[in-house]
Amino acid sequence: MRFIKITIFACVLILISISISSFQTIQRAALDNGQTLYFSHCGSCHMLPKPSSLTKQIWESRVLPVMASRMGIIYPGFDPLRGLTPEEKEIAASNNIIPKQPVLTQEEWNQLSQYIIRNAPDEVPVDKNRLTRNTPLEQFVRKDISLQNNFPSLITGLKYNNETHSIWIGDNYQKVYNWQWNQGVTYSMTTQSPVVDFTFYQNVTYLTEIGNLFPTELNTGSINLLARDKDSIWLRSLHRPVHTQIEDLNNDGIPEIVVCKFGNKIGSLSVYTRHTSEEVYTEQVLLNIPGAIKCFVQDMDGDGEKDIIAMFAQGDESVYIFQQKEDLQFKAKRVLRFPPHFGTTDMVLIDFNKDGLTDIITAHGDNADHSPILKAFHGIRIHLNRGNGKFDEKYFYPVYGATRVIADDFDKDDDIDIALTAFFPDYGELLNESFVYLENTSRGDHIQFTSFTHQSDLPVKSLTLEKGDIDQDGDMDILLGLFAQTPGGVPDYLDQQWKSSKTGLILFMNQHDQLHK
Repeated sequence: MRFIKITIFACVLILISISISSFQTIQRAALDNGQTLYFSHCGSCHMLPKPSSLTKQIWESRVLPVMASRMGIIYPGFDPLRGLTPEEKEIAASNNIIPKQPVLTQEEWNQLSQYIIRNAPDEVPVDKNRLTRNTPLEQFVRKDISLQNNFPSLITGLKYNNETHSIWIGDNYQKVYNWQWNQGVTYSMTTQSPVVDFTFYQNVTYLTEIGNLFPTELNTGSINLLARDKDSIWLRSLHRPVHTQIEDLNNDGIPEIVVCKFGNKIGSLSVYTRHTSEEVYTEQVLLNIPGAIKCFVQDMDGDGEKDIIAMFAQGDESVYIFQQKEDLQFKAKRVLRFPPHFGTTDMVLIDFNKDGLTDIITAHGDNADHSPILKAFHGIRIHLNRGNGKFDEKYFYPVYGATRVIADDFDKDDDIDIALTAFFPDYGELLNESFVYLENTSRGDHIQFTSFTHQSDLPVKSLTLEKGDIDQDGDMDILLGLFAQTPGGVPDYLDQQWKSSKTGLILFMNQHDQLHK
């Protein structure tokens, strides 16, 4: 009898062991399949983020519901089209933003999402070394400028005109100002919607009106021509245009208009053309994806044709070169790509290492979407041009919430320095990094910078960043515009400081020549 009991007990143990082993095998298979699904489904739309780059909580509550909806799976209680008007929902449906039929089964989605969650940490590390890296800024003296009577300041557009030595300013109150050194506001005007960009071409100023600063699928933006202190619509019914270049791309004497239509869930980069006998412009869509945020016109491959370089900052975050092969015929080549949680926001084209090739500096730090936590990979990146459309990331400077970047030889020592803003800094311990000046102290091929920050009773809060020799003293100054609204996460005392301030324009006046007399 004792032998029988022992035998039965042994059999039970074997069965349990087999069951556990089978369960573990099934679980491993599910996770392996989840990884495969993650690479195949998510990797087909954008560069894959590492699951370890965000916390479990952020993945589960903020990111995965959005990802699932783009595959036709809707989480209970989650409406991916919440806030859209009936007209916008029709636009989203016609563009198949939310698939009518799921592209994978619920079981497959469960495997995919579990793969992410199992590989995500409970917390992401915070870099404490940043607390002691900055030096007080002395090369620049800050001047706060009050504009007119619209408070709090909500500056949306800022551009320095090198010909007239004046600053153009647009705000969310649908006002445009022209400001000049030692004169102040020379005149102002009202627009149909907020101006977010100014373009100067052949002594004419063009205004890019976004339509709605906040996400929408409606085509309410426009490009306007400023003449005789009023604007006349040049291009209308644009989907949230944010940046415009005007250039005669094919040298026929008629300028083309390159428009970054950021959009929302849909958008595009487009070129508008017309012929001598025509008054109406025809649209040529270069890339039909949302997030076009900045573009430049430049011959990037040395063939004598003007190419277009554009950054996309929504979903599939990338930089493309549109190579002009012949008369306004372009070939798209992606030269940089980033994961969607990088929050790509800005870029600069400049020959950083003085080798005759145009390099790209990018900024990453948009934290207003689905994962509002401090991210160690936010900051600016320098990508050196190796020729033939190849760029290598050679330097990364981390800054939480980096938003705008400019580059120039600010200290006149024959190398390229950098200034940047952060709209989403660490409000607790690194608030001063809302504006950072990086002095180039590189030695040979080793890129390095010394960082400087400015402390003020009114910290910088800016969506805009510009440069120009405002006072005509021979060195480059830095311009910012206060934008006092923030999509959450700001301490109350700071929120009140910004909203109660009369400051609109913030100038950092370069004192290099005075300091080195």
